[in-house]
Amino acid sequence: MNIIQRTVSWLETKIEDSIKNEEIVQFTGYSFYHFHRLFQEHVGISLHEYVRQRRITSAANKLIYTDTRILDIAFNYQFESQESFTRAFRKVYGLPPGKYRTLMRTLLEEENKQEVEKMEGWFLSGTNSEHYEMRRDFENVLKGNVSGQLRSIGQEAKEGFGTVMQQFQAKEWLGKRVKLSCFIQTKDVQSSAGLWMRIDGKDGDTLQFDNMQNRPITGTTAWNHYSVVLDVPENAGAIYFGVLLQGVGEIWMDEFTFAQADEKTASTNMMMPENMPSKPVNLNFELEFKDK
Repeated sequence: MNIIQRTVSWLETKIEDSIKNEEIVQFTGYSFYHFHRLFQEHVGISLHEYVRQRRITSAANKLIYTDTRILDIAFNYQFESQESFTRAFRKVYGLPPGKYRTLMRTLLEEENKQEVEKMEGWFLSGTNSEHYEMRRDFENVLKGNVSGQLRSIGQEAKEGFGTVMQQFQAKEWLGKRVKLSCFIQTKDVQSSAGLWMRIDGKDGDTLQFDNMQNRPITGTTAWNHYSVVLDVPENAGAIYFGVLLQGVGEIWMDEFTFAQADEKTASTNMMMPENMPSKPVNLNFELEFKDK
């Protein structure tokens, strides 16, 4: 939904500012109650909780990568005091800010010494996967401690694509409409990037597919929320999903979610032509004459 994505982009510019409900109403053109309900429905959490999570995550980043005083960080992210910031931070990370700063800096020093990068459950694929790399990123994070990153290596990547992906059995989703969502950020994407999902039958044939090719992410973009929606037929065997980078650039991903969608949520299946008629027409070849 464009209004949700435009609002998320706007919120990213307001993380260190006070945000009043009246500003949200003015920006969105909706009543606050109605937009709050829309945001909760599409993103999965309330608007205020999203802003709070982004502020705490941004504060955690400042703790690790700067020497800014904890009190100043608390005020920068709209907390009334260091004590209220500490309570909120401990609730998310399980540690007070000072101890978190010390622990994470030690862990990152150890992480940087490791030569092999692994992301449990994920694997790298694509037409020219040797021109791409996936890694965990501790600095550019939407929520928590880490995000996933996919980036091109050299200009050879112009001719292909890379993807960070997973696959799993479809049996728990048979007969359901599934909505896959995640947050994505991009940098210098020259061709396109996007979220994707594919439903394959037990015989290996592709039954449903969407890779956002008709609504691609390009250039440099802040964190935003994206979704694909597909139906899982009864004869489905496997579900594949991930994030795709076509050509040169960098893409970050975080907070993947799967949810069952109702019939009011439109499918984004790209294998169904948009102009396909709802019923057969011109069965006797006389339609052109009737119009004259």
